[in-house]
Amino acid sequence: MSAAVETASVESHSRTPVRLYGLALLVQVFWALNNSISKFALAEIPPVLLAGLRMALAALFMIPIYHWQKPQWKREHFWKLVGLGGIGLGLNQFLFVVGINYTSVTHAALIIPLTPLIALLLAAAFRMEKLTRAKILGMIVAFAGVMTLQLTKTPARGASLFGDLLLFLGIAFFALYIVLGKRATASYDGLVVNTFGFITSAIALAPLTIWLGRDFDFAHVSLLAWSSMLYMVIFSSIVGYALYYYVLTHMEASRLSTFSYIQPIMTASFAALLLGEPLTPSLGISGALVLLGVWITSRSA
Repeated sequence: MSAAVETASVESHSRTPVRLYGLALLVQVFWALNNSISKFALAEIPPVLLAGLRMALAALFMIPIYHWQKPQWKREHFWKLVGLGGIGLGLNQFLFVVGINYTSVTHAALIIPLTPLIALLLAAAFRMEKLTRAKILGMIVAFAGVMTLQLTKTPARGASLFGDLLLFLGIAFFALYIVLGKRATASYDGLVVNTFGFITSAIALAPLTIWLGRDFDFAHVSLLAWSSMLYMVIFSSIVGYALYYYVLTHMEASRLSTFSYIQPIMTASFAALLLGEPLTPSLGISGALVLLGVWITSRSA
């Protein structure tokens, strides 16, 4: 998050227009729906290949947008932008695609909201933020929710500890990107970081994408799977992040972050509606603990 962006948002808007609330909610809908839609693509396309194709297509979409907008950046920050983009978008989205293939969407709905808590721990480790008793309590409550999810005797259909760990690693890399990139990208908007991230990730995954795609029968992939992948590229990646940064320039970051509380509920609802994943009592208890923990931590910030 850019410090200049946050300052400008506070100064320029004492009252947030309803339109911005609508856009912030729309972003959460895009991201929550992405968790379920990705399952349709994964049913026909191997996860690593899907991740590579997603990055490649996203990069192809971002290049003309970048040249149209012509954002400015400093050459001495080239490798920082490459590294941060690769961590924040590349590793995060690669681990998401592979992880969601081995676990349930309802499990993902409870793991992804842990991102701000992981970012807080990393910021404390780098001595960028202090841990208070309330923040520690919030993290304990949230992780109790995750442990309840793992120890339940009736896990969600298709869920596995391996998939959950991959998703957790994915959000850990995104949290690391948030912490390390807070200063390095303070003077850049989302278009610069996203473009670097998608292009860097596409290049890094290119050897695997070409190798896996060489013997893959693309002709037998259904229209539903192709459409699902395009949704992941256009709405979840490009449009979702673009809208998020737009809203961030006109709304306080703390207010925008509260919309993330809605995503787990929407994700679980979409999973039940589109995939038939059950909403068990243990899942409800886990979700309540995770959201309560995140809320306690954010309130004490």
